[in-house]
Amino acid sequence: MEKEKIIKEAEEIINKFSEILEKFDLEGEESYYIIDKKNVLREDEPKIDKEFREKFLKLSKSENGYIKVERAHWLK
Repeated sequence: MEKEKIIKEAEEIINKFSEILEKFDLEGEESYYIIDKKNVLREDEPKIDKEFREKFLKLSKSENGYIKVERAHWLK
C-alpha cells in the first residue's frame, strides 16, 4: 500500500517536472554572461604567518611539525 503511494507520487512529480520543462526553449541560442569575466578565481598563494605557526606548534603537543591529537575513544 505505501509502496504504491510512493510510486504514484513519484510519477506525479516526474509528470509535473516534464510539463515545466516543455515550456522552455532548449534549442535556442546559448546564453552568455552579462559581465566579461567568468570563473574568476584568485590565485592560491600560501599565506602562512610564520610567527603564528611557531607559537601554535609550541603551545600544542607537536612532533616534527605535526599536531598530536587524541585518538577517538571508540577506536581504543
